[in-house]
Amino acid sequence: MKKLKNILFLLILTAFILVMSVALLLPDQFYEQISDRLFSPDTTTGPTPTTPVERPKQDSTSTTSTNQPNSPQPPNKTPTQISSAKEIPAKTEIIEGMDWRLPSYAQRSVLGGLVSETHGPLDYVRGDFYIVRWDRTNPKRNQYDFSELQRQIDARPNQHVVLRPEIYSRCEAPGWALKELRYTRNGSLVFWDAQYLKILKPYIQQLATFVKKNPQIVGVQLGIGDGEYRGDCSRFELKDGWGEFNMTPQELLEAETDFGFNPAVLESSTKNIVTAFANAFDKHTSKLIFNNADQFSWQSIAKPYNQRMPAIAQFVMKRGLGNRDGQIEHWMRYIHKIYGMELHPASNNTCTLDMNEAVAEKVANRYWGTENEFYGDLDYVRNEHGNYQNQPYRFWVSSLRALQMRRNYSLIFARAMKDMDHPVYKTQAFLRYLDKTMGKFKQDTPDLFILLGERYVADYRLAKEYPERKLCQVKDRTAIRSFGRWMTESSNSKPTMRIHMPAQDKYWGQDFYLPNGIDYEYAARASNEFAFNINEQLGRMRCKKQCKVVIKLSYQDSYKSKIWLQTLRGKTKTLKTQGDGKVRTASFEVDLPLDNSPQKNDFWVKSESAPLNLMMVRINLLKP
Repeated sequence: MKKLKNILFLLILTAFILVMSVALLLPDQFYEQISDRLFSPDTTTGPTPTTPVERPKQDSTSTTSTNQPNSPQPPNKTPTQISSAKEIPAKTEIIEGMDWRLPSYAQRSVLGGLVSETHGPLDYVRGDFYIVRWDRTNPKRNQYDFSELQRQIDARPNQHVVLRPEIYSRCEAPGWALKELRYTRNGSLVFWDAQYLKILKPYIQQLATFVKKNPQIVGVQLGIGDGEYRGDCSRFELKDGWGEFNMTPQELLEAETDFGFNPAVLESSTKNIVTAFANAFDKHTSKLIFNNADQFSWQSIAKPYNQRMPAIAQFVMKRGLGNRDGQIEHWMRYIHKIYGMELHPASNNTCTLDMNEAVAEKVANRYWGTENEFYGDLDYVRNEHGNYQNQPYRFWVSSLRALQMRRNYSLIFARAMKDMDHPVYKTQAFLRYLDKTMGKFKQDTPDLFILLGERYVADYRLAKEYPERKLCQVKDRTAIRSFGRWMTESSNSKPTMRIHMPAQDKYWGQDFYLPNGIDYEYAARASNEFAFNINEQLGRMRCKKQCKVVIKLSYQDSYKSKIWLQTLRGKTKTLKTQGDGKVRTASFEVDLPLDNSPQKNDFWVKSESAPLNLMMVRINLLKP
């Protein structure tokens, strides 16, 4: 009997040792799953801060949808399994809101930054903007005086300088010249008269000489037309025209009726003015800023004039001039091939908006700017863009769109930006981020990014240039799921995190391109898995085999789950989401191997038990 007891004891001991050995070999995630199931509440029921929305079902005979994308969906019932792949080392961190930190080597670009008419903090205001009045700098025929401007430039020797010569209005024209010029009822000089360019040419030459002597000057706007005042020329607050190469339909009718204007004259006279500037500026032509390559006017009268704009834009590009779009506050505007914009059909009837890298390289050393000025608790801002509270979001999206378009300078109103901040978008940190990321190229960028969501553009604004839009339409609107810089995304994701821009709040200024009946966009996409591809040229240039990076995921934390990165060599450890609806950024510092072959994904973002509402992915390149 004693011998039998000893045998039983040895068998029990052996079984216990075997069980413990197996337990020690199981991954930590096994126990975390058991713990979560025992002690965590069910996250698939009850209200959630935001929910992903169902895409409208497609009609079997049509490429457009008949329903609004607003049906809420519960979290995905089919969880993503945590991979059994090799775990790779990763330093991780989660912070509240966005994370705009850059690698320590990040510095300002040689050509790029934020510019302001009003002085602001010098740690993010890179350049100063000056109005140059024709009447004050050329008071008499053949007499020129730029001394006041020279003193202003010399007083701030470290600042870049952008100039706008006021050569387009009767209110800024010198008296001696005005006697020989014609102007419209509201004061715009008739720029298509041969006499206008004849009188202006000597001034253009003197301006070019001044610019050549002052390397601080990085940009000179070409003011053509658009010189209206609403009354007394001595009252600057009545100034309505800024030389932005456009006309209202009423001004266009007057120009046709009283001054012999027509589409052919628009094209020929504009090309003559561009040629005069380009010849005078010679090797500095890249500093010249053509103000508008979009549309000249609107309504039916404008159609033949707008048809001439592509030819004008191509001419400007061939002559080597730069460009400035004027309203990036309307962040889904400027979808044209002249700006390098491409649409690529993706899943769920959406398109990605991507930059043509050949165009980006062509304009890389030119002034290629934008304006992003309508901010501050000011009457005129609220009248056009709605309440003050929407401004941090507006500035965030529009500034990232400017980076996506490779705009190297952005004109801001620094006085208005000084006090703007937000716990999610972190505007003050974002301004300093922009200071060090505008004007970057593949070889020196400290980061790359992609912004997700779903943003809608009225079909008629894209119709002729982009027949592929038919593959990414919902009703009469094109659905754009992402835009970014040197990154693309693919997933079977759905739009989420609706941002309302109601009519009573001026549509936040976005009614320029929004389709009828739409007053919202989505700031995130929801899925259990996202795939990302890094630009192959950048990869070969900066990361021949692998990159030391920090991958930052900004997401709305709507569900409890576990998230991780999958790379070509394995997976990172998981991070837990909390499901409290707050916006957070999770960082993974990893050695990232790249597959630098076309269209091959480089890493994946995965979520286990519920979709991740992903707003943005940004990658810091830790080595220059």
